[in-house]
Amino acid sequence: MHLDPNPFFRKSITTWYDSNFICWALIIVMLFVFAFAIFGIVIASNNINFIEHVWFPYFLAFLSLFLVIKIFFRLRKRFQTDN
Repeated sequence: MHLDPNPFFRKSITTWYDSNFICWALIIVMLFVFAFAIFGIVIASNNINFIEHVWFPYFLAFLSLFLVIKIFFRLRKRFQTDN
């Protein structure tokens, strides 16, 4: 059986949770979470009772910023391959 010398490849279908709209919406939501975490860091740093719990807003800020960067690179790679 011979392989087709001129195959026809279709563009892969992206799932709904990996669509461009959902990725941009997730970036916006995670930026709000990042801002919320920054406010939490400021509040927890100013109050002596909350100093021991300041690790949580730091962790939340790190995770939300990490997710924003990861999704941004995914979208950038997707737009570079489309053009």
